[in-house]
Amino acid sequence: MRPFSKRIKSNILFLILSLLIFSTSKIIAEIDIVDRINNLIETTTGKINADVPIVKALKDEPKKKKEWTLMIYISADNDLRNFAIRNIKQMAKIGSNKYINILVHLDIKLAGNKKATRRYYIKQNQILHLNAEDPHSQRMDSGNPETLISFCRWGTRNFPANHYGLILWDHGTGALDPNRGRIIKLSDLFKFNPLINKVEVDRSIGFFDLLNATQMENRGICWDDTTGNYLTGQNLDYALKKIKAEIGKDLDFVGFDACLMQMIEVANTVKKYSNIMIGSQEVILGTGWNYVEVLRPFQKGSLSAEDFSKHIVSSYKKAYEKITNDFTLSALRLEYIDLLEKNIDNVSKLLIACLKRQVSRSVKKAISTSRSKILCTHFDEPSFIDLHHFYLNLLATLKHFKLKNKTEETTYKKELSKELIEGCGLIEELSLANVSGKNLSQAKGISIYFPPRRIYYSYRDLDFCKSNNWILLLTQYLNV
Repeated sequence: MRPFSKRIKSNILFLILSLLIFSTSKIIAEIDIVDRINNLIETTTGKINADVPIVKALKDEPKKKKEWTLMIYISADNDLRNFAIRNIKQMAKIGSNKYINILVHLDIKLAGNKKATRRYYIKQNQILHLNAEDPHSQRMDSGNPETLISFCRWGTRNFPANHYGLILWDHGTGALDPNRGRIIKLSDLFKFNPLINKVEVDRSIGFFDLLNATQMENRGICWDDTTGNYLTGQNLDYALKKIKAEIGKDLDFVGFDACLMQMIEVANTVKKYSNIMIGSQEVILGTGWNYVEVLRPFQKGSLSAEDFSKHIVSSYKKAYEKITNDFTLSALRLEYIDLLEKNIDNVSKLLIACLKRQVSRSVKKAISTSRSKILCTHFDEPSFIDLHHFYLNLLATLKHFKLKNKTEETTYKKELSKELIEGCGLIEELSLANVSGKNLSQAKGISIYFPPRRIYYSYRDLDFCKSNNWILLLTQYLNV
């Protein structure tokens, strides 16, 4: 999910509007949070009132090789339609130039509930509609991996570059694939707190509990309302594999302008096809990334992949730090993910051994304390916890481990301490950039799934679970 940055020019006016809008619970219930925030907060770049002209182009731009081609795959055949239009207009504030090609694949519903697919080349203050004469790409399925492959094939062949970035824009559910219901509205996830003049995540109900309570439909990322399809982890793996083969090398980065995607389980897939992964551990407000700020450096020159990724993260902080204390965004160096996964595997094996040898459930109690909502940073889906914070908590609770054999107890504590310290160091090393709001100040850029009661049905199907003892640790922990 994702909001809306708009800045108030007068605190007095803001307070008056707040009192008028929030005076009764009935009014609050009737006014969607999207409208409330859009009415009260101005974007840092100003309101986007004027329409950007869309021009049908009979042929693509010249195939001159540039430094960057940025491909934004927007799945807006759902409740995010208006935010997609807003973001595309933001892109056109900067536009393609001699340093960068900005390409958009847009799946959306038009007036009359008509499904349409558009492929755009974004110029400054102008949008070129490039697939107007292509009968094969007028009505595509954003939830079909072949659609994503087709877009990237078209983009890289027609707009060659030294660097390629891919952004997946939509709702997101991290490592899990829900199996029923409807798309969550932003108003289901956020509430506005007039006392601090900021938006807050509503943590009274977990993300997946809300999905189940509202009987929601299947949804992973790149959801298509018309077809009911979405990209599962397996779909994404398949698509990225084909895209890498098409360009003959790794993508420079894969970015998720979507909720909850910055997880070790997702990185396990993306690491094979990209050098950097950019995403949020927390839910994202509807307006998503501020693409004026994201693209602004290209008005003066080009950026390296690392500098571009760092800038995306810093621009996100700039957009949201005055709006909410519940935000995160990080960029991860994927070359270190294998080392971190090995570390998680080692920690899992040691904890399993300790659980089997524990006295009076001492190990389970210590683990439970370490991952608890009170002590460990968690997100709108409370089973998604910050891995670094969990490791730090485990280090602090190792003293409570009691094993049947005292010699083994000493050995296991020493080995666990070594692995946990090493793991924290790896997380800090792989984090190229990381920002977070005050409510999530100990979020260090990467989450892991740790349910308090039972393992979600789709989790065991992940490749991460097929090669890592973490799933065995969860099973052991939940059954002792």
